[in-house]
Amino acid sequence: MASMSTLSVAVSGLRAAQMGLSVTGHNVSNSSSPGYVRQQAIQQDFSYIDKGNSAIGSLKLQAGLGTNIAHVRQIRNKFYDITYREENSSGNYYARKYTAGDEVNIIIGELNSEYKAQDVLTDLWNNINELSKDPSAIETRTSFIQSCVSLVNKMQNINDSLYNYQMNLNGQVVKEVDSINNLVKQVAELNQKIQDAEADGSRANDLRDARNNVLDELSGYLDIEIKEVACPNGVSTRVDILVEGKELLVDNLPNTIGLKYCNGDYPFVEPVFTSSKEILPASDNSTRLFPNLSTENLGTNSSSTKGSLKGLLVARGDTIGNYTMGQDQVGNYLIPELQRKMDTLMHKIVTLLNDSSTKGLGLDGQAGVPIFIRKNAPQGTQEDPNNYDTLFTLNNIEINPDLLDTRGYNMLGFSATGDVHDNTIILELSKAWKTQDNALEGESIDTYYKKIITDFGIKVQEDREKLEGKSNTIDLAQNQRLALSGVSLDEELSNMLKFQHAYNSAAKIVNVIDSMMDKIINGTGRVGI
Repeated sequence: MASMSTLSVAVSGLRAAQMGLSVTGHNVSNSSSPGYVRQQAIQQDFSYIDKGNSAIGSLKLQAGLGTNIAHVRQIRNKFYDITYREENSSGNYYARKYTAGDEVNIIIGELNSEYKAQDVLTDLWNNINELSKDPSAIETRTSFIQSCVSLVNKMQNINDSLYNYQMNLNGQVVKEVDSINNLVKQVAELNQKIQDAEADGSRANDLRDARNNVLDELSGYLDIEIKEVACPNGVSTRVDILVEGKELLVDNLPNTIGLKYCNGDYPFVEPVFTSSKEILPASDNSTRLFPNLSTENLGTNSSSTKGSLKGLLVARGDTIGNYTMGQDQVGNYLIPELQRKMDTLMHKIVTLLNDSSTKGLGLDGQAGVPIFIRKNAPQGTQEDPNNYDTLFTLNNIEINPDLLDTRGYNMLGFSATGDVHDNTIILELSKAWKTQDNALEGESIDTYYKKIITDFGIKVQEDREKLEGKSNTIDLAQNQRLALSGVSLDEELSNMLKFQHAYNSAAKIVNVIDSMMDKIINGTGRVGI
């Protein structure tokens, strides 16, 4: 009986060593697999047989029955996972925002264009200055009109390009929402697979790795909160996902994210919780994913700057900015704020030049005509903030076609007295061009554009610095995870040798017991038989 008991102990050692070798081999074969977490076979005593009480104290005399593999665990730290996902989420927010800002810098053209908006403004000012010397000079008047044409063309080109880029970002929003829904669906499917695989008490570690990889990817899109919850079978766990305090995946039921139009004026969309696959109208009451995006604190020390989807929405905005809007109407939005400032500058220039040209008489002795007109409103119509067609906005202005005729220069009403050499109005215009204005944030026309570009460049640089800092912390968090969970081939080789020796030792015991049993059974008996 003792021999049989010893054989059982040896066989348990064989099995434990074999499982150790199998786990080690699995680690080695997956050492280069993205997101793989090394595994470890945990051994424990199998059981004991009581042999009675010890003569010393109350100790019992026991004999072990071998070893057993309790479970195969993953070597991972949930704190490192949380840290990585938080940093990854924040890094992706700044990556999207910085990329958008950098693209806008290219659109504006101040970094690489041969004929920049600042050059156009300078040309216009130079022509105003030349007119102040001789308001009757035909060449100067013609050059002035042409500089006005160039200004409108340049600024409208920038404005159109900004809108086109907003639409590009809008398309990216649609794609990211689709990707998010697919990832959440994958998590739900993996939850179910893990629950099924672990129903017998085993550990579906490879499926758990796959689920964690999906969660890592999802954290780049959204600021997610992950909760690991026990399954009804009592032996497995699933993950629930919350975003912005709202349920995204609970009880393995995905809450689908859909889209609705931000408002009725523009084709921009925003994410909402809905099962509809169609884009919902702006009047729909579905719960918005980011209900306070334009007003929430997204400053340097904010904890809300997370997720590439939010970064895209902040860069794009939900409107096209114009001079009638206040800061509260464009809020945190990057491009609408820039559009608002550019439009404010153009509105100031347009109204100033129009007022100057219509104040006096032209070279033909007739009342001067406006330099800029609105595309869809009759001349003389007062601007009404509630009627876009009446506004002198970038999208709604054009050069007065009368000035583009061969003798259109005669219609510029720059003479207050009728004397073609009278420069009173031009001097007033020159003074107003250099005068500080509260509508231009305390700047003059001459300096406001420079302030717009400088302020925007500072914002982009801040986003770049934040992105670089986040990239470093993401790398640090990932390195911490790899240091703990990554596969070390040297360590696995050491483990392989250890389990190989253990296997060989157990095998030798089995061989010895086998020889003993053979001798007892086949080599003993009565003499002569």
